[in-house]
Amino acid sequence: MCESYIRSQRERLSRPKTEERAGHMLDYVLPNRGNDPHPPDLQTIVTVLKSRYGVRFSFSQDLGKLPTGERVFGTFAVAPLTIRVTSYLPKWSPQFQRTLAHELGHLVLHRKMIGNGKYISREKPIVDTARQLRYRETAELSDLGWVEWQAEEFALCLILPRRYLQVLVCSVQMELGIKRNLGTMYLDGQPCNRRDCHRVIDEIARRSGTKTPLLWRRLRFLGILEDHRRKTPGRIRKITGSSLDT
Repeated sequence: MCESYIRSQRERLSRPKTEERAGHMLDYVLPNRGNDPHPPDLQTIVTVLKSRYGVRFSFSQDLGKLPTGERVFGTFAVAPLTIRVTSYLPKWSPQFQRTLAHELGHLVLHRKMIGNGKYISREKPIVDTARQLRYRETAELSDLGWVEWQAEEFALCLILPRRYLQVLVCSVQMELGIKRNLGTMYLDGQPCNRRDCHRVIDEIARRSGTKTPLLWRRLRFLGILEDHRRKTPGRIRKITGSSLDT
């Protein structure tokens, strides 16, 4: 897969810039959506991209595994524009939608980088396994690492958008009787703050169908969760659980 990445022409998009690109895509595809903070309906996005822009989608094929044994969850190709999500994932399940959103990120952010003499060869599709779909705080230094970080950040802008999480945090805090600093969460060494954060995130996980380790990361990276603990690996693992969030 790495040999298809020829030379660096990709943009080093920041998290806010990626969020901005996701917003622009939604304005084009769903112009009547308005200011709805909820995650967009991916089925509608697929329908519009197929009918208006000729993007091809395939959800009925098991994409198999790489020679390394890693299962392929999704692929993106440019000639013609095609997104595939493996039939191994239950259709429209949370992991299916996250994989689809990741491939949409490649479509929006990277399609112009693909072609003869460009950064990504058009001879091979972009192939995504659980490793590429992992949500990371920062991108790896390689060009491939940056591309996959951008696509996954784009995916989370669709699946767990900032305003949606802010509304959820505020709503859950009010229901739980947490009245200080509504809309933000403060985590430090105090037992009461740790307890409140766990209560809020557990309830958001229940409502959104998202695994709690992913929510801890997403809320922290967006700054909604202010994490003032000492950043030692043991304490992070204890508070967030497993390092795998796919």
